Amino acid sequence: MAEIALVERLKERLDENELSDDKLQAIIDDVTLEVLADTNQSKLNAQLESAVISLSVITVNRIGTEGLASEGYSGVSTSYLDDVPPRVASILNANRRLGVWEDEDESIT
Repeated sequence: MAEIALVERLKERLDENELSDDKLQAIIDDVTLEVLADTNQSKLNAQLESAVISLSVITVNRIGTEGLASEGYSGVSTSYLDDVPPRVASILNANRRLGVWEDEDESIT
């Protein structure tokens, strides 16, 4: 149920998106894995969900322009951020767990 809510939140942030819900969900899944790996968390909290949506919007907007550093046509220049926006980076840093934590179900062998 939460996955559907994330797709709907993403669709609200995008203008006239032509991607199917399945493709949007795949993007959310990929970004979620990256966020969880970056923060060393096992699940998303409300702040990390917000970061996933923001990073998913960036991912959708970059479809077809991956790797583009800058571009110029008739005096109009386009460039893209290489890093995570500062607001999203602060959310990720605030939710980052240091070290490797073992699940409660696992025992040390």
